[in-house]
Amino acid sequence: MQSGKRARCDTCGFLADQCICQWIPALSTRLKILVLQDPKEAQHAKNTVSFLSLGLPSVECISTANHDAMIQVFSQIDPAKWRLVFPSDSAESIESISADTASEIEGLILLDATWRKAKRLYFTEPLLHAFGAVCFSQPPEGQYSIRKSPSAESLSTLEACAYAIEQVTGENMQPLREFMVAAQEWQWRRQPLSHRHLD
Repeated sequence: MQSGKRARCDTCGFLADQCICQWIPALSTRLKILVLQDPKEAQHAKNTVSFLSLGLPSVECISTANHDAMIQVFSQIDPAKWRLVFPSDSAESIESISADTASEIEGLILLDATWRKAKRLYFTEPLLHAFGAVCFSQPPEGQYSIRKSPSAESLSTLEACAYAIEQVTGENMQPLREFMVAAQEWQWRRQPLSHRHLD
């Protein structure tokens, strides 16, 4: 733990009175997870990628502002063995993927941005079009209650990642969701309910 007025936890990176280490689950997945994150999301207090990275340490997060890093990472992976989690017009329902196809999937790409920015990134970034897209036809109800969503079916990046992993591998990611809920309740415990949904 760092010393000083605004001391931060060395493990989770949050301020000392916001530390969430006691809830971090010990999870792993056979899949590689790549998150492309809009720079503004990285600064957002209600973003879930920090929780995701703590719960699944193998997650790799790259800023969409760092195009060179994106190019480098994409050059090292086989698009045939990865899927982009995005509801494009040609996206395949992740629930309908066969067991044989699922066994060949090595990694998932998620876009961490507002819906408007995620759409713009998808349509303007040719690198993403090399990957087959998957969407959710029967997503679980979102539990990330402190941030506005465009619809009741919308999921946070952490929740979308957890569900996608479960559909592809059968691995149980419920502890990741429970961690998110516990962390958000703890970190926003002093905020009035009327303030929790403000973006």
